[in-house]
Amino acid sequence: MKKSSIFIITISLAIITSPLPAEEMTDPFRSYLANQNIENFRIALDHYQTQTDSSQVIADNLKLAYLYYLELDRTLNLIGEEIDDQSYGIRFQFANLLLELKRFEEAIPLYEALNEAAPDWSCPWRHKGEALYSSGKLAEAEIALLKAIETRVEHYDAYAWLAEVQRDLGKNREALETLETGLSYKGKDIEDPEEEVADEDVQFLYLELLRINGSTAKAAELESSLRLRYPDDPRLIQD
Repeated sequence: MKKSSIFIITISLAIITSPLPAEEMTDPFRSYLANQNIENFRIALDHYQTQTDSSQVIADNLKLAYLYYLELDRTLNLIGEEIDDQSYGIRFQFANLLLELKRFEEAIPLYEALNEAAPDWSCPWRHKGEALYSSGKLAEAEIALLKAIETRVEHYDAYAWLAEVQRDLGKNREALETLETGLSYKGKDIEDPEEEVADEDVQFLYLELLRINGSTAKAAELESSLRLRYPDDPRLIQD
């Protein structure tokens, strides 16, 4: 956890746990803070979820939010201590969870370890590319995504992410070629097609790349189609 996050949480906890005139010292929230474990978490969770005092709804929900956050962080730390001894699948799932939580710097080393242990497994390369891209490491992200495609040529998601990375690197022609190649594999990936990147996002990226590269006729045709499907999408408003 970043130091700034720890500071903000510490200050916030100090505020919401400051003694109130009618508050007893047996507050389950305080008990959990003093001894963070699953049993105290369950007790506190049950306490605040079953409160009936309407005047305390916001305060109770705030404490619930902190409880969830702190218990998540505690659980992630516990998993992290044992993750190296787990199967590739479990390690991959854990890295993906960290990715979803935007804890990119924690996820990347897990993907890298999987890359070393199972270099022909495309998915960790693809997800590492996403994590690197989200961290602003574009050149490294491009390398990882190219590797994902090398290890599984029909990896549709990898093409979509690679096109986005190449666009941000200023490689607009390459980005368009990458995405058009990827579109030829849409729905054909050996992984679950239902988990592919959202078609809406891919189509708007395609529209952007067509415009950037001066393919005006194809861009106009695609834009007309998108206006019918997503008439209120702000990405259709041109500068």
